[in-house]
Amino acid sequence: MVHLGTAASLAIAAGADVKVVQAMLGHATATMTLDRYGHLFPDRLDEVAEAMDAARLRVLAA
Repeated sequence: MVHLGTAASLAIAAGADVKVVQAMLGHATATMTLDRYGHLFPDRLDEVAEAMDAARLRVLAA
């Protein structure tokens, strides 16, 4: 049997989003999951900023 903390860590490392981890662990809310495991989710600000810039450029080119 896998410990819940280990399962959460492995799922997050594999790219699972908070709603998937929430369902997997049986948490009532995503807030509960983030309060417990939020530190394990990667900071994706740069990735999101790049995606937003690419979307902006596509709109301008259209």
